[in-house]
Amino acid sequence: MRTGLLRGRDHLQLGAVAALAERRVAIALSRGGAAKTYDHQDPNEDACAFAWSGHAWLVAVADGHWGSGGAELALTRLLERHAPRWTQPNPIALADRWFLEAPDVALDLNHALVAANGTDPIGRTTLAVALARPRDGWWAALLFGDSHLFTADGARASESCRATREQVQFLGDPKLDRAAIEGGVRCALERNLPSAILLATDGLSEPTIGVANPARAVAESAAAARSLEADLRPLTASRELAERALEAQHANASGDNVATACVWLGN
Repeated sequence: MRTGLLRGRDHLQLGAVAALAERRVAIALSRGGAAKTYDHQDPNEDACAFAWSGHAWLVAVADGHWGSGGAELALTRLLERHAPRWTQPNPIALADRWFLEAPDVALDLNHALVAANGTDPIGRTTLAVALARPRDGWWAALLFGDSHLFTADGARASESCRATREQVQFLGDPKLDRAAIEGGVRCALERNLPSAILLATDGLSEPTIGVANPARAVAESAAAARSLEADLRPLTASRELAERALEAQHANASGDNVATACVWLGN
């Protein structure tokens, strides 16, 4: 299994986008297109990651709240503790137990963040994860908080597992017990593989900060990638989506951190 991780604390230049890609997966991260106009702890509190093997492709984004450490720790633990099992050749009944697996993983990450938030708090975080196993004919989602997951096919894109206001919670909260985690986690497992799956933190979508139509921005980003050679498509899609968010933030003179990710599954 190969992995990649971009940490907010390493990318602090306004208007710049850092990106990392391998084969079918890519991630991109930016401090934003304008300065934040709300209270915050660190300049860039988002993070993004990927993991892949010959059997599976995983991407994830995390939006830290009041510190960059929460997003970074959540993704590090995801890569070290859970991704190896999800990307192995024959994970036992993973598709059948995904709707039990997702809250278990969210609970594990919450415990890790709560334990780390001691006298020097690292912050809380959202999480959006996409796992694709094309050889097995399925892909799955795990989301917690208000980050996004979109699927793109042709000229269209749509959001999956969108959060209601009541579901917006953050990992790293000591008040979250198993029942609360189960109520807050959104998950899906689909047998139809889209051309691409894209993730984004809410720097893409926040009113008066991000783009007016997030699904359209995803569709346009995927369309720009589709015209290129196959090896460039995930990188282009994730970068294009981040750049569209930055352009909107610059126009709105109000910024937020942006993390995006892409798994490109189609031709």
